[in-house]
Amino acid sequence: MPEKIDETDRRILEYLHKNSRATMKDVGKRVNLTGQAVRNRLQRLEDLGILKSYTINIDCPVFGYKVHALLRLHQKQGTTGDARRLFDAVDCRILHCYRITGERALAVDAVFADMDALQALLPRLEALGRYELHIVLEEVRDPDE
Repeated sequence: MPEKIDETDRRILEYLHKNSRATMKDVGKRVNLTGQAVRNRLQRLEDLGILKSYTINIDCPVFGYKVHALLRLHQKQGTTGDARRLFDAVDCRILHCYRITGERALAVDAVFADMDALQALLPRLEALGRYELHIVLEEVRDPDE
């Protein structure tokens, strides 16, 4: 990690990662700073490009997405760029999509309305190349628990 980040910065980021709705005052109590000092540190981390965005974690089933899947796709030559259009054709939402190691390889984290929507995608994926599919059973916030 860059030298510009100290232990207090790490503790602030770790706490906000676990509880993003905490007030600056609450975070400050955790790390022995004022709320304003925490706000200043976060602004500095943003300015340095270390803190890139603030996000929320939505309960996808509430919005009708009941199946959560992780896919690794190894696309055939000449099919790069076609995968996104396939996902647009079924009832799903892509949460994250990464180009990963391996030639023309993608990792996709997506939620689907139901198993039928996921199964409708699979033959289309086969046309693009080889894939691995993993259904998410539950989110584990702390792997040590």
